[in-house]
Amino acid sequence: MLKPRKHLPAYNDGILRVYREERGRVTDFGAPRNVYGIADMELVARLAYRVEGCREQDFEFAERASFQLTLKVSTQRVGGIDAGCKVVIGRTLFDIGHVDPSRTELYFYLQEVGEVDDA
Repeated sequence: MLKPRKHLPAYNDGILRVYREERGRVTDFGAPRNVYGIADMELVARLAYRVEGCREQDFEFAERASFQLTLKVSTQRVGGIDAGCKVVIGRTLFDIGHVDPSRTELYFYLQEVGEVDDA
């Protein structure tokens, strides 16, 4: 008797890129420099994603954690991604407000920051 296939989640809403700001990007007086383009960051991962619905609890959580929830997405689980990373979808730059891991997936709570240059 064959075992039934396990359901694999579909991530068919697009591709996102996860970046980390390059270390040592400070001004002459020690303040961190803003990110303006892809050249200011280093690539951590490129992942397919699925847009998730934002529940009222998600908005309340974001408010308590001091960020504004713009978009919630899920991806397959990979290592090396935390709330200090940034996400680029198309040309839109997002800060990761919170990463919620499950056994097989990561849920990103994103706050839109602006547009990035592709340079």
